[in-house]
This record gives sequence, C-alpha cells and structure tokens, in this order.
Amino acid sequence: MITLDPTTWEFAAKMDNFSGWVRKQIQAEMTKQAKPKEFKFESYCVRCNTWYKHTTEYDAKFHTCGSCGRLCDFMSTEVAQ
Repeated sequence: MITLDPTTWEFAAKMDNFSGWVRKQIQAEMTKQAKPKEFKFESYCVRCNTWYKHTTEYDAKFHTCGSCGRLCDFMSTEVAQ
C-alpha cells in the first residue's frame, strides 16, 4: 500500500495505470540494485564442442546440452573470473 498526500493523490488519480507505473518503477530500481550472477562452474559437451557456465555445482554436473540433449561433462570446480 502506498500513502499519498492530497496533491499527489489527485495527480495519480488522473494517470491511466498508476499501479502499473509504480510496479515498473520498483522493478527498474530492483534491476539496478541486483547483483550480477557469478558463474563459478563449467560443463562441456564433447559431441557439440560447447562450453556452458553455471552458478551452482549441481547445475554444472547435471546439465544437458542445448543442442544434442546429452548430459555434459562436469569440467571444473571454480572458473577463473
């Protein structure tokens, strides 16, 4: 819930989609403050010669190739940044 004073309430009441506008503003701020994902693990598809980076060891160990669908090889425990 948002509390507005009389002046801002009048302005907001004239907007087509005030709630949607507020949501977009909050999402934009959340995006700015979000930390980038850290890719620390890798898997490799021998058949397709394709590398994949992952944020968790589990994802790297059990990743299937996006091209051929086979289980990739788990290649490392830490990826150098």
